[in-house]
Amino acid sequence: MKHVKKAVALLIILAILFIPVTSMAMDYGDYLNSAVEFMQDLYYLDMNDEEALKAALKGIFGGLDPYSGFYDAEETEQLNESLTGNFTGIGVSLEKCDEGVRITKVYEGSPAEKAGLHDGDIILAVDGVSTSGKEASTVASEIRGEEGTEVTLTIRRWSEEMNITVKRGAVSINPVVWRIDGDVAYIRIESFNSSTSEKFSEAMKEIEQKGITKILLDLRDNGGGFVDEAVAVAQKLIPEGLITRLDFKSDRMADKEYYSKLKNPPYLMAVLVNEQTASASEILAGAIQDSGKGVLVGKKTYGKGVVQNMFYVLTPEAYAKYGSKYGVKYISEAEWLAYKGVLVSPEDILGTVKITTGRYLTRNGREIQDVGLTPDVEVENRTLPNGIDLALVNPLSNEKTLTLGSYGDDVYQAEKILSAAGYFEDVPDRMMDEETVEAVKEFQSSVDISATGNIDTATKDKLNELLATLRTENDPQYAKGMEILAMF
Repeated sequence: MKHVKKAVALLIILAILFIPVTSMAMDYGDYLNSAVEFMQDLYYLDMNDEEALKAALKGIFGGLDPYSGFYDAEETEQLNESLTGNFTGIGVSLEKCDEGVRITKVYEGSPAEKAGLHDGDIILAVDGVSTSGKEASTVASEIRGEEGTEVTLTIRRWSEEMNITVKRGAVSINPVVWRIDGDVAYIRIESFNSSTSEKFSEAMKEIEQKGITKILLDLRDNGGGFVDEAVAVAQKLIPEGLITRLDFKSDRMADKEYYSKLKNPPYLMAVLVNEQTASASEILAGAIQDSGKGVLVGKKTYGKGVVQNMFYVLTPEAYAKYGSKYGVKYISEAEWLAYKGVLVSPEDILGTVKITTGRYLTRNGREIQDVGLTPDVEVENRTLPNGIDLALVNPLSNEKTLTLGSYGDDVYQAEKILSAAGYFEDVPDRMMDEETVEAVKEFQSSVDISATGNIDTATKDKLNELLATLRTENDPQYAKGMEILAMF
């Protein structure tokens, strides 16, 4: 126990070194040491040295703001996976809510989608363990596991509770989806991960080839990601000038200004935003709004106008070793040591700290933190009939008739339209099986088409009409954005 007390006290004192002692009114070492001893004497479980160190760091950095924290090796790996868009899990985005944790996004083709989970489902328990009072990140860790294993989620959908078992698998999140709707390019950016700008460039190549100049850019529920990726997207859309400025508190980090060099870009944009449009998404949306090349449509954005940086944290032993030899000042100096040509071994790394280091300002100098972006046209949020995001449903092509046994994207889109309208109760799966055929027959009867169960040209036209109606009724933001662009 004495070893634990000493280790924790050392860690806390070292952690305080993130702030130079000379800037503090007093030395809090003894005070914090007494707090740790109090904890160690009364906490009902024993903790080894490493556990105690990690707990201390989580307390120090996790209490700063909702975006800072300490991550051990496993948590760091999960965080990095989420930023690359490739990981093992079930394929959902989560947010904390009063009842537990809410699913904000079920990713297309994911194990969660295949199991029948919907956007908006409330996760009440994971394998029978309640989610009440837990952070979304904690629940996400509980859901994750090895590929091929199963997890059972107790969910509430509207007033109904149910258990859904999901088989974990590889998840690859495509950060950018797009299509051409007439003379408008619809582009949805799901997140700003490491491949967003690359995928966005692919979309812009097609848009340029077809001479499209109107863009409906959907940033709803995009919680951000890499600032550099958002800037790279902005550089393809807005005219020359400042995109954003990053102001850092510490002299250790240089302020940054990002610019566009585009001369007279032809694009006119309507940008869809909501309360979950945050961080890097707000950088992009704010730059477009300030440039005068687009209008924001929807609801006021989240208001996360601060940036975070990640730092490897040295173990106490490594800190002592490198401190005496190289003059290391902070426990986060692994990158500094690498710059000096000293490669730190994995055994010398305790974990990672993510800490809020600065704020960003828009092109016109607006602050976003705790303020958000006010849309030019305020429109009520969409609904998701039967969990279907209608903005992501593609109109059906008229190339060939779909019959029993047909498989592919057109079947998938038809199933989603039918599901949103209440004709199809199964999970859309791209396979035209008996359930799909029966749903088609019911729809055909409702629109006075011969109830063959085949999706022929006439049926496709009626399904596309239904899709347009459903969008108008359930996604007024999308409808308003298209209406605005039609004026030009």
